[in-house]
Amino acid sequence: MGKQALGRGLSAIFKAHDVLGNSVDNAINNSGAPENANPDNQKIVEINIDLIDPNPFQPRKFFDDDELVELAETIEKHGLIQPIAVRKVGDRYQIISGERRTRASKLANCRTIKAQVYDNLDDKTMSEWALIENIQRVDLNPIEVAQSYQQLIDNHNYTHEDLAKTVGKSRSAITNALRLLKLPNQVQAWIQEGKLAGGAARALCSEKIADPEALAKRVIEEGLNVRQIEAISRGEDPFAQTRDDASALQQAQGPEDNTVEATDELPPEVHSSEDSEPDVPAKPKVELSADMKQFESRLETFFGTKVALNPNAKDQTKGTIVINYYSMDDLTRIQEIMENR
Repeated sequence: MGKQALGRGLSAIFKAHDVLGNSVDNAINNSGAPENANPDNQKIVEINIDLIDPNPFQPRKFFDDDELVELAETIEKHGLIQPIAVRKVGDRYQIISGERRTRASKLANCRTIKAQVYDNLDDKTMSEWALIENIQRVDLNPIEVAQSYQQLIDNHNYTHEDLAKTVGKSRSAITNALRLLKLPNQVQAWIQEGKLAGGAARALCSEKIADPEALAKRVIEEGLNVRQIEAISRGEDPFAQTRDDASALQQAQGPEDNTVEATDELPPEVHSSEDSEPDVPAKPKVELSADMKQFESRLETFFGTKVALNPNAKDQTKGTIVINYYSMDDLTRIQEIMENR
């Protein structure tokens, strides 16, 4: 049975939006700037890049300098393929979406930039658009997402339920994201820097953890996973399960016999009959390419847990993806991520 997608896409919000009784098309037509029509009859204007200001509600705080340089080089060669979206504020413009493209265009020494212009766009709607656009592109780290949620709650009186419907997430996903803002500032900084994955960060929010910052430091230094963090929060040995797994593997393989003395003759049991089956060597694990390793790393960041890509040895266009979970809460968290994309 098919499941209806949660929330509204950014394009649907753009089409459905009506600002102060004026349609989006009317807002664009009243911009007063020179216009050129694209094939869809949408109006695109060319704006002096120096007249454009950043989005005051931009949830994204960090922009990768290397990525900006790469994008600038692409813009220099091919131009800007997708126009940015802005709103008119007096004689200037504020970015709704496309701040990264704007920064890269400035690096490419562009004097003007193509933009879709909206007049009379209120702060609430602009905040929604900026947040949803970034979330849909998976551009935000967990702290930026949580800060954006909190901003909508504080400035526009959203409830968790309203916010969940607006951004297409479950209510529990909103609540769990906001819990990250209760972590110490240093821990939040590590999350933003990518030193702590989202799953590990959420595990640190447990009320059973007396010192989240100290444990977060252990997570970074020792590479602890979500299951180990939860074990520590329960007062258990975080490495007990690892040892148990190793012990179970050793038992499955059988004990090693290191007591055979060196001799020129093979022991009698080696001289088996011809119909005995030879030992079957273990199948070697297929080495992942650099791209596959990067994709595996992205999956781990996305799900906040260990993920393994296992290509088929005979046909590497096929294979399996293994997503680890370490408790029912962790499985529920992964389920929410999959349902809300």
